[in-house]
Amino acid sequence: MHWIRSIALLLVALYIPVPLWPQEQTEKSKLVSDLSAKVSGAIDESRDRAHHELFADYVHYQAPDIAGPLADPHSFIGFVSVTHVKYPGEGNPYSTRVTLHVDQLLRGPSEQTELQAESRWVPPRPSGDEVPIIDSGPRGTIFDYKKPDVGNRFLIGFPALDVDSGRAYIFGAIDLSNHDQASLTPEVERFLGIESAAGSSNFGPFLTALNDSVPWIRDLSAQRLIQSETCNNSSACREALLNSARRLLRSKKPGERWEALQWMQPLTLPTGERQAGPNGLPPMSKSAVRELLVLALSDPNLWIADEAFCRLELFDFFQSAGPGECIVVFPPLRKSVRLPFGELKGVSMSGANACTPGQDSSDGE
Repeated sequence: MHWIRSIALLLVALYIPVPLWPQEQTEKSKLVSDLSAKVSGAIDESRDRAHHELFADYVHYQAPDIAGPLADPHSFIGFVSVTHVKYPGEGNPYSTRVTLHVDQLLRGPSEQTELQAESRWVPPRPSGDEVPIIDSGPRGTIFDYKKPDVGNRFLIGFPALDVDSGRAYIFGAIDLSNHDQASLTPEVERFLGIESAAGSSNFGPFLTALNDSVPWIRDLSAQRLIQSETCNNSSACREALLNSARRLLRSKKPGERWEALQWMQPLTLPTGERQAGPNGLPPMSKSAVRELLVLALSDPNLWIADEAFCRLELFDFFQSAGPGECIVVFPPLRKSVRLPFGELKGVSMSGANACTPGQDSSDGE
């Protein structure tokens, strides 16, 4: 399993949990001593078992496609119907253009009743046509992978950008013709109700939602609290959030313990805009967060314990690192190394690495 996360503006970061030594890797890391095949094999095998245990029932914790725009309070959320479709053809070979009627907006003020959008759905290629269409764009949404036909209805999320011109870039959707997806609609409306009750300064509704029975509602609520200046400035709010994370870390369900670590991820990495903490960390990223990460180090699931070690090392790094300094973390080995950005280039490694911005790292990776 691979994840790649880029942390904009504040750092150059590449986070890739991978098997210890990929088979195609031509050069072992210069930062970790050689391991015997027996030892590295045992490490990989133990992590495979832990990964299987953790993600065997992860479908219950998986955020729906619509969660992306729900996480952004400035995006529009609304019910739409397809009124016209132009499938790929001459002059428009690789995308399907869709006209949408706005039936009801659940979030965002706009007088637009018609939107123009693009779908990445394309008709099946003729038999024997082996020329592939290379799609190098971002991950598609449910809207992209269902054939759009006139009359289709969706619940979609799209940013405010270009809405006044009647364009919509859809980055999350629910297909209302699919029973399982449509059943998410009441949960979406419930989260929007929590958001509305919270307004711009009342963190109480989001604190209550940390105990919600729906994991993704808990997760989005925790994210909002971490981003909230009001919550960051309130010791009661900070304590309540971390107490909820502590409760999840002590759960018998691996998925809930993993969920708690995901809550703490933005507390161990700068989150884009400069915050008041060291190196742009959120202000609530303090010793209490570190204590929770130390608690998770002893998790019986090694995948979770590895993640806790990585988060802990990044937390300590960003609390004290200077400009242009980097860290490389090897969670399965419980090792990390700090070094200047210039020494990071050209190093072959199997681990996680992150850097603070500085004269040597400003051009990114």
